[in-house]
Amino acid sequence: MHDDTQVARVIEMGRALSEGQFPVRWVADLGFGYGYPIFNFYGPLPYYVGGVLYAMGVPALMATKLMMGIGVILPAIALYLVMTTYIGWHAAFVSSLLYLYAPYHAVQIYVRGSVGEYWTLIFWPIILYGVARPHVLIGSIGLAGAIVSHTLLGYVTVLGSGIGLGIYWVYRILRHTFDRPVFVNQVAILLLGLGLSAFYWLPALLEMEYTSVAGQVSVSANYADHFVCPSQLWSSLWGFGGSAPGCIDGMSFMLGKLHILLAVAGVVVWFMRRRKTVGFVFIAGTILTFVGTFFSMRFSQIIWDALPGFSYLQYPWRFLSVTGLGLSILGGGALLYIRNHAYRSVALVTVTVFILMMNLKWFVPQYMYVKQNQEFESERDIRWRVSRISDEYLPSDLSRPTEESQAVFDTISKDAAKSIVKLEESAVVSRYVVEATRASEIVIYNAYFPGWRYRVNNQEVTPRVEGGLPVLPIGIGQSVVELVFTDTPVRTAGNMVSLVSVLMVGLLIYDKQRKAKR
Repeated sequence: MHDDTQVARVIEMGRALSEGQFPVRWVADLGFGYGYPIFNFYGPLPYYVGGVLYAMGVPALMATKLMMGIGVILPAIALYLVMTTYIGWHAAFVSSLLYLYAPYHAVQIYVRGSVGEYWTLIFWPIILYGVARPHVLIGSIGLAGAIVSHTLLGYVTVLGSGIGLGIYWVYRILRHTFDRPVFVNQVAILLLGLGLSAFYWLPALLEMEYTSVAGQVSVSANYADHFVCPSQLWSSLWGFGGSAPGCIDGMSFMLGKLHILLAVAGVVVWFMRRRKTVGFVFIAGTILTFVGTFFSMRFSQIIWDALPGFSYLQYPWRFLSVTGLGLSILGGGALLYIRNHAYRSVALVTVTVFILMMNLKWFVPQYMYVKQNQEFESERDIRWRVSRISDEYLPSDLSRPTEESQAVFDTISKDAAKSIVKLEESAVVSRYVVEATRASEIVIYNAYFPGWRYRVNNQEVTPRVEGGLPVLPIGIGQSVVELVFTDTPVRTAGNMVSLVSVLMVGLLIYDKQRKAKR
């Protein structure tokens, strides 16, 4: 995969959970051993699943494969369950199969390895169902799941949902068909979804300035260089490389010929039959297809330039996930023209065979290799090989190692210390006895980030920060040095909002059960 970091992240999440950290924000081994708050910014939901499995004793590699496999299959199951309530199980099965075997889905899994992005696909159908009913509990959980799965697509989901509902209700008001209960429920979905995920998105938004994330939005990842050419949507060469300016890339952006043809057929069927029960489904599918395709191509650059935060998305082709959902919804409708149950079953089998024949070949790795589980768990592997792939959550002024021997394995510099005795050490709490022959300063090889508190002999000390690392004064003789990672006011506020939102979800469930017993 482009970013072969998944096993290490599962290991780090599992270790943090085992140490009692929740919600997990800081990991100790990544960032060349300096540690960094990856799960304060990078969608943690898939890694909670993998981390829990690892903490329960599942080998790291197997836990990672299970995490990835769950994320691959669940989008299809979610879409099937949603669609079957609207268009029956035959058509819903086709929609779910198209969703599962979309070519760009294979790119996410086998080329990019973007676990958070394809985990987001689980929640989009759930959000659509919640908004359409409207069902506050289901819709808000779906929205929160999308946000916590992938930061960038979560932002797109919130922005798109807000703008879409805004346009819809302006239209309803102009048509004098405003429905207050439906409006209140849909707004509640947005607010409760944001509340459930506030523990994550609030610190991610307000504490990003302390990392190097902004530096990733550079010339090499400028969205203007990565728009998809129209011809690539129909056919483009398959590859395991990267994205480049122009119409020839190392990876494919095709939507799938069968996906497109079935979607067109679905639209035709809808216009021919105009069944009110499926009207919302095909309107949503059409809008998603248009929006996803539009924002992936250069026609949309004026909007990319205007919308706040869009530069952080880096790659317009991320919107192909939206297009894939839209095409899958529309494609399932192609079977609705067939009224006879037996003929519809034959059509289902035929379409299934063609989907597999045309798309299964993309869902294969470029090559296989053998690597023992313990190699993935090696501190040296995590602190050097994996850390080189992703270091954007370190402070911008911290000097990155340029060779393996420079990776950090000690928490306290030994230059000014006669001896260092470890009393306790975890990702977020460490205590040491440091003996020095003279009053001096020691460098803490933990990347400085808000929330870290430092004590020397039970006295809180404000460190001098030099090159992204805290420097603490110590006296002659023995000093007990303590490092504790705590929540900042922003994180505490996010945690409290999420806790209150969870209680509200509990009340909604209780109220629903109480009404059901009447």
